[in-house]
Amino acid sequence: MRIRMEKNRRLSDAFDLAAIDWALIRSFAAVVRTGNLTRAAKLLKITQPTVGRHIRKLEELTGEVLFDRIPGGFRPTERATELFEKAETLDDAVVAFSRSLRGENPGLAGPVRITTSHMFGVEVMPTILCDLLHHHPRLEIELSVRDDVANLLRREADIAVRFFRPTQDDLIAVQIGSTAMGLFASRTYFERTGLAVPQTPQQVKGHLIIGEEHALRAISFGVEHSVAIGRGDVRFRSASMPCQLAAVRAGLGIGPAPIRVGERDQSLVRVFPDIAVAAFPVWIVAHDDLNRSPRMRTVFDHLVSALRDFVD
Repeated sequence: MRIRMEKNRRLSDAFDLAAIDWALIRSFAAVVRTGNLTRAAKLLKITQPTVGRHIRKLEELTGEVLFDRIPGGFRPTERATELFEKAETLDDAVVAFSRSLRGENPGLAGPVRITTSHMFGVEVMPTILCDLLHHHPRLEIELSVRDDVANLLRREADIAVRFFRPTQDDLIAVQIGSTAMGLFASRTYFERTGLAVPQTPQQVKGHLIIGEEHALRAISFGVEHSVAIGRGDVRFRSASMPCQLAAVRAGLGIGPAPIRVGERDQSLVRVFPDIAVAAFPVWIVAHDDLNRSPRMRTVFDHLVSALRDFVD
């Protein structure tokens, strides 16, 4: 360990800013943004080995390991995350300068990574982002749908649409409202079974119920409304909310969906229109360097404005 530390110190002492060219900075920024040499090379329109050489060269010049090599990609270290804030600004400036020399005025350009849940990613975000992408032809959106939490401070995403209050420091967060869940069923479900649309929670008993993996929300709904619903009554269960909604649309039974999503689907009938089975706060979250990136600021502001029209 002592030998390695001395070697790094010599390299760091010999660090020469003049030895860094823009290609190294651009490759570094691209790998942080994409988390992968292949995707970074595609973004920069150069070869993967070239990107790899740039990263190794930069690590040699700084005397620091900038990325943890993990299966399937590169994860920036804490030091790399700090450097990226400066590198991204430089990279954007160089690209803008080059385009200005060519007489181009492209407006917003480059990638912005957004993360949100599978349900929102599939059912809401494509519609929300449509006008934005058509208005800015050089803007790129990378949408990561995941039900775990992406770490914005480690640059796993630029902007997150979340359903809980963020707890990390150094984040900008705006709560825009909440999204409520209701109960829905397909019209074909009632046609197939001959059952009537329930008018009261007690009339749910006897229907096929769709719910989450452990049926806890359905059981809780039953307790709240004095209906004896057990796990065995929830005959289709899935941890995936899009999968639950797909089952509702397929006519399997009665299940939950975001009210705004279910009500715009003409094939569905809302059961108990006056009852919401759950509600979740909607937060738009970004790193606190948001204002240094015009494209990130624009996307953030667009999400805040557009999603306000979707949530309650």
